Amino acid sequence: MENWRSYTLNEEEDPRSITTIGELHNYFEAKNPGLLKKFVAKYGGISAKVLGVVAGAVTGGAGGVVGTGAGVIAEKVVEQLLMASIMAFANIEDGTYQEGTAASYFDLDDNLTIFLRDLETKGSDVVSPSKPEMETFKKLKKIIKDKVTADVSPDTRISAILQDITSQAVLDKDIRSGEYSGKVAINYQTS
Repeated sequence: MENWRSYTLNEEEDPRSITTIGELHNYFEAKNPGLLKKFVAKYGGISAKVLGVVAGAVTGGAGGVVGTGAGVIAEKVVEQLLMASIMAFANIEDGTYQEGTAASYFDLDDNLTIFLRDLETKGSDVVSPSKPEMETFKKLKKIIKDKVTADVSPDTRISAILQDITSQAVLDKDIRSGEYSGKVAINYQTS
């Protein structure tokens, strides 16, 4: 009974508990079925069968990855799912998820992102991602392309693919390296 979630069709996953590629698929299928259909239509093959999609339509309305051993998900579909996760999970509340979940790989520190956005826009826009965040997303996309080298089983853990690479680690490394030094003007006012 501990693995019942993997047998449930069309159940929306919570990104704070997603740990496998199959769960990630289910999340995007429930959240944005059009996006998933686009990935499968573009890359097709066995993924279309595994994902329950035929010619861009969900077969019989039952399009989930069911259980273990359902086959493989095409390399390019896995890449696209992980890349979509970069932006989708970047702003999940800190401390609300466990290590090894999708959120732990793609979330950025809330206080740091607000600080960067405030600094960059002088407080006028703390909602849109800052330049350092956008650079992090771009670098992580390249890392994902390098890491996903073959089709994978829906039961494959995200941690098996990304290992210790997280969005936060990429951003932290760039900040420590001085990557963004001098790119944000800080105006000091003296009274």
